[in-house]
Amino acid sequence: MAAAIPVVGICGPSAAGKSVLAAALQQRLQAQQRRCLVLACDNYYRTPWEPHGPFGFDTVEAIDLPCLRQELAQLQAGQCGSLRTYDMASRSAGRRPLTGEPPELILLEGAYGPQALLEANPFALLVYVQTPLPLRILRRLRRDQQQRQRSARYVLQQTLQQTLPGERRFIRPMRHQADVVVRDPQRSLETLATQLSLILSGHT
Repeated sequence: MAAAIPVVGICGPSAAGKSVLAAALQQRLQAQQRRCLVLACDNYYRTPWEPHGPFGFDTVEAIDLPCLRQELAQLQAGQCGSLRTYDMASRSAGRRPLTGEPPELILLEGAYGPQALLEANPFALLVYVQTPLPLRILRRLRRDQQQRQRSARYVLQQTLQQTLPGERRFIRPMRHQADVVVRDPQRSLETLATQLSLILSGHT
């Protein structure tokens, strides 16, 4: 039986730069002719789902964990033909097809979702991205207004009332379990790309 495709987790708070870092690492590996797939936990928000409790959508409960676990297992076995998608503006789910050969490495990135996978220990490497709060708030304002059709008032209110409490409860503890804490993704890119190459070399 072939070994499961390795998974690298990229976690951290909202707007820390997880998606940008994952995309940059994917490009580096593809330039080396290695097949790498980015799996975003944001695509596994439950639908329909009504937020409850103090955290709103900023909680692990908002993620469809059975679906995430199932599709991650299928990816690791090289047997996944499509992946779930989620539109943040309409809060609706869909599917997208996967074509070509299975990936050699999976980059799983997200604020919520990686927490629930730690017990099964699927990560060959766990990276925590840490970014100053003022910069993250500016990024959230820009992103959520432009891409998610949210008002500035809504974004700020959600950040203060739900996002920050959710981070303290669910995300910050991940920092102590991470193998690497990244404070400057651009400067850390070369080092991380080298680590991923070593993981791939050990897997083949």
